[in-house]
Amino acid sequence: MRYLIVKTFWREKELQILDIRVVTICLILMVLSPIGFAQSKEDIAYIKDLPAFTIYGDNYFITGTSLQKGGFSSETSDVKFKIGFKQRLRNVALPWGMFPFLGYQQKSFWDVYKKSCPFRETNYNPKVGLVKLWVNQKKITDGLWFAFEHESNGRDKENSRSWNFFSLTYFKPVGEKWQFLSKIWLPIGDLSDNADICSYRGYCSVRASYRANKNTFIDVDLQPAFKDKFTGFIKLSLSFKISKNQNQFLYIQYFGGYAEDLINYNKASNKLRIGIVLKDLFANFESKE
Repeated sequence: MRYLIVKTFWREKELQILDIRVVTICLILMVLSPIGFAQSKEDIAYIKDLPAFTIYGDNYFITGTSLQKGGFSSETSDVKFKIGFKQRLRNVALPWGMFPFLGYQQKSFWDVYKKSCPFRETNYNPKVGLVKLWVNQKKITDGLWFAFEHESNGRDKENSRSWNFFSLTYFKPVGEKWQFLSKIWLPIGDLSDNADICSYRGYCSVRASYRANKNTFIDVDLQPAFKDKFTGFIKLSLSFKISKNQNQFLYIQYFGGYAEDLINYNKASNKLRIGIVLKDLFANFESKE
């Protein structure tokens, strides 16, 4: 009996690894087959002229409460904020028109409504990798990022959460209104702090962004994962521009599912928050407005 359990466990692990390899190969072939690696000098020059240092993902500061039983209270309400930046490390293209980059993202959960206002959790996510952009008539048509990433909460002993993984991200703008982003990852190294994290983080995520008009953006993020039931998450975001000349938006975010933070990655949450966001317009919609 014990032999059958162990054999079944390893069989499931092998199938998971095989699935990731198949998805990775299919995504690479899907991306590279139609567009190839060839790039003109003009396209390389255009990429070099893009800002070397930018924000990385939406940077926001929001507050809200749980929609689960219990309603609004100091125990169920908090402040959540996220910051991120990326830096192109050199202005000389590598083979195939690729550029090295360094990125960093940080997400914090602040129990500001509790006595002494403690920070409950902060997750740190540095990464280094290569980026390949495809350009047509001075517009980015495709983007591919390959990176080594680390994510942890900076704590020790039983509260420590950390993992390392390789990631591959592909983004594709479609027309003037839509942009899609997909990301897959493969964990590497020691997962002893959170051995079943992939049962809640899964192995991929997808995002669809819609620009309703010049001042309004709608984002949908889905990160599928399964452990006897759906253990991923869905995140819905709505952004309204509030400053004519600045990149500032009123921001409403709904999060439902698991793994919103690392410390409670295996616990479900259902939160609605509102605040301010600085949108990563380059990553979503190339805009000089």
